[in-house]
Amino acid sequence: MPMQTTQRLTNDPTPTQRLARAIKDIDRRLDWVHLNNQPVPINAYRARRILHEALARCRERTVILPPAR
Repeated sequence: MPMQTTQRLTNDPTPTQRLARAIKDIDRRLDWVHLNNQPVPINAYRARRILHEALARCRERTVILPPAR
């Protein structure tokens, strides 16, 4: 029986890319909520703010520290 891999064949996204994708997902969800006249969960804005702060720290750290070789 052949081995089945569950890993991606491409490289994993960087932490910065993961944070940016999470923020984009929250933004899409908030847009959907606004378009459908639904109440916006307050914790979505808090999560978005926390992710933006983490993204800023991550970008600072990658600018200060050169990539490892």
